[in-house]
Amino acid sequence: MAESSSIATRVLDALVAAGSVTADQVATARSGSFDDAMAGRALLERELIGQEQLSIVLEEELGFPRVDLESYAPDEEALALVPGHVARTRGILPLFEIEGTLTVAIGTPGDVFVLDSVGDEIGLGMDAVLAARADVDAAVMQNFGVSADAAPGALVVDELEISAADFFELGDDTPVVLEVPGEDDSPGASSITQTVEEVVEAVAPAGAPTVDLDVLAVADERKLAVLVSDILEQAVQRGASRIHLLPYKSDFFLVFRIKGRLEKVASAPLSMQLPLIDGFKAYTRLGGVGSSQPALGRVHAEIAGKAVVLTLSSVPTVAGQRLVVSISARRPQPQALCDIGMSDAECRALCAMVERGRGLMLVAGPMGGGRSTTYYALLQHAAQVGKTVYSVERSIDFEIPAVAQVFVTPGQSVGAANYFAAGMRQDTDVMAIDSLQSVEDAHLAIEAAGMGKLVIATFAGGDIVSAVRRLLDLGAEPVSLASALTLGVGQRVVRTNCPNCSIEERAPLADTIPGAESGMTTRRGTGCTNCGKTGFVGSAVVYEVLPFTEPVRAVISCGGSGAEIEAAARAAGMRPMIASGLAMVREGRVSPSELDRVLRFAQ
Repeated sequence: MAESSSIATRVLDALVAAGSVTADQVATARSGSFDDAMAGRALLERELIGQEQLSIVLEEELGFPRVDLESYAPDEEALALVPGHVARTRGILPLFEIEGTLTVAIGTPGDVFVLDSVGDEIGLGMDAVLAARADVDAAVMQNFGVSADAAPGALVVDELEISAADFFELGDDTPVVLEVPGEDDSPGASSITQTVEEVVEAVAPAGAPTVDLDVLAVADERKLAVLVSDILEQAVQRGASRIHLLPYKSDFFLVFRIKGRLEKVASAPLSMQLPLIDGFKAYTRLGGVGSSQPALGRVHAEIAGKAVVLTLSSVPTVAGQRLVVSISARRPQPQALCDIGMSDAECRALCAMVERGRGLMLVAGPMGGGRSTTYYALLQHAAQVGKTVYSVERSIDFEIPAVAQVFVTPGQSVGAANYFAAGMRQDTDVMAIDSLQSVEDAHLAIEAAGMGKLVIATFAGGDIVSAVRRLLDLGAEPVSLASALTLGVGQRVVRTNCPNCSIEERAPLADTIPGAESGMTTRRGTGCTNCGKTGFVGSAVVYEVLPFTEPVRAVISCGGSGAEIEAAARAAGMRPMIASGLAMVREGRVSPSELDRVLRFAQ
């Protein structure tokens, strides 16, 4: 997909990386599912993973913290963003919203698989913390009440109350209850509910610009292009996060999602929908994709004076084509290589490798560990020093004009390995692949390194050593892998203390950090309104960088164990992540308990 990977996709990848399920089991679940959220639920239903097992992966691999809700006071603004029936049926408690991302508490680890659909419903990014089920249920009841039809003491509303997204995928005439926040809604107040008929028959708000879809009856290419531009401009001006073309009965409806609310803009006979869909596809460079196939595309545009990224998704349904255009602000260029938090020596090593090196540079970290930040910084630096760069990516966080970026979407017939193999014949200095996921990917990366190219690859692993060991377990040939590896980067993300509420303390835990001096004064966030009572604002990355010297390669070529590779790496002078983390603790940016949560140094 074009935007950052969905939460469900990240969880599935983390489960495979942690060894909780096999890649084949995930592939089987995906083959019988509409999306990764459904695949995740299928793994739970088949008991291939358990809730406790999932909880461990969410905490340790993805960094979802476990919290006590008694220390949290949900923001009223956050509560207003989620309709009551969504909070009740999905079992989520909104806590706070920061820069377009809503953090919610979930009481059952499996509820993580509903977050993507909730985010689509309300038009926000989603993040989560884990809490006790009983505490989440009680807090949801306290803040949202219960359904009018619910039995005394019940929390979950009637099963017929489902989301608009569920209805529009079905494409039938089943009446659905939509619940959207009104202008004067307050948390805890009874939510406004509308049937689908009320939504599609609603009159546009007074004073709102109108869109004349009747022009589709006689539209040529020029008029169609003007109509698409007008719709996009109006959507951006009104602050819409999504544009929907929704088939319903004999008509289709142009709908904007504005601040989580679905708002009908115009409608026309269903027979006139195809030209408009073709117009949107042409705008996003998908003109060659037929109406019987799913389509996914991404394009930068300047609309209404704003630089935006448009992501189009079109899916054929039994009722007609359903098209959704997501609108997001254009992200700035990636950080410079020496601004991502490495030491000066580590930064110089990476710069030298990009500028003059060959072989395989492996960037290792858990899912959500910031690997993409390092990946894009490396690509940008390579382009800036005059290298030709070819990159295969499963999600595009940044677009770098001087880099040939290939976007591989899920389910397409040509996979990442095929595109990488094609790129090896493109006369490029630097080959890159964001996320090695199969032995075929690994073999191609090793082959490209053997051709004298610099290969930059990311791979899921807690650190460099575990990533190398996992590549061997995946099926990489030990001697070939050892000869290809030249530099490794390991990294983890830690949450940084809130500057408003952090206090000095002498924590006994600090004395147990390897290399720490006794009695060191540290800082810890206590929780305030600025940080949503969490004690944390922002994040930082702890790094380790390992040059693969001949002694280290010798251990890898023999298929050495993780402990043997670790010993060789330390003998080669690798600065471990704990040393990077200790420096942040000394500066007061990170608390000892947070560093321990990520690196597990305490016995």
